[in-house]
Amino acid sequence: MSASSQNAGESAPSESTRSPQAALQPSRLNRAPSLTSFLLDSAPQPFYMATQHPFLRHAGLGTLSKETLERWLSQDRLYAQSYIGFIGALIARVELPYSVADQSTSLRWRIVNLLSSALENILRELRFFNDTAEKYGLRLDASAGPEGPFTAEPATKQYIDLFRAFSTDPSMSLLEGLVVLWATEKCYLKAWTFASSFMEPSGAPAAHADKDGGALRNEFIPNWTSREFEKFVEDIAEVTDLLAEREDAINRSQDVYTAVWARLLDIEAKFWPSVEES
Repeated sequence: MSASSQNAGESAPSESTRSPQAALQPSRLNRAPSLTSFLLDSAPQPFYMATQHPFLRHAGLGTLSKETLERWLSQDRLYAQSYIGFIGALIARVELPYSVADQSTSLRWRIVNLLSSALENILRELRFFNDTAEKYGLRLDASAGPEGPFTAEPATKQYIDLFRAFSTDPSMSLLEGLVVLWATEKCYLKAWTFASSFMEPSGAPAAHADKDGGALRNEFIPNWTSREFEKFVEDIAEVTDLLAEREDAINRSQDVYTAVWARLLDIEAKFWPSVEES
């Protein structure tokens, strides 16, 4: 999957001479739908399947077994580790302007700053995984079966291969990478928000009441539904849409991005472990 577009939608030597307001907020007159809203509207059923899995309902109710949580966390840790190289590959695709630019109004600088934040966030997330696993006695190398060695499961391997492709295939554009980044984080936020809808409104439950000891409802779900994470996802969508508008992505390369979105939704739906649908 690739799009024939310049990195960050601009040539390297100079930034736009428009005002900061005009540079970042194109006219709303006759404005086409943003790329991210277009993608969300394009596949409602696959998005539902990717973000409202029975695993998430059990997670929100506190009825997910410790073993099932360990299996999923172990795979999510592998995903997070591969995410580091993916973010590095996207940073390498941003051609920063030669001129001295205001970093708050330069789209290319905004993208670099956002990706730098993404890298900081995932490193913090990996520490959070380790700390929470130690606190609740969770394994982060749990295999799918009692006899088999720990390895990446098929959906995890698909994520790893996709992320690595951005390091090895120069034809994959920055905008494609931002769509992948937004898609993964949007699904993650939506999924855990769905899980949180099953939690008691009075607050975090007692740890002993949950099959996993309380790790999900006391630690993980609040972290993955925080306002900070929600704002991060919004920021990814904003720079993705701005770059897509500069590249006229919906009109010129619509099929590329709908294919990226469809692929991510398929992987995400398969990433959740099977559970009893009681």
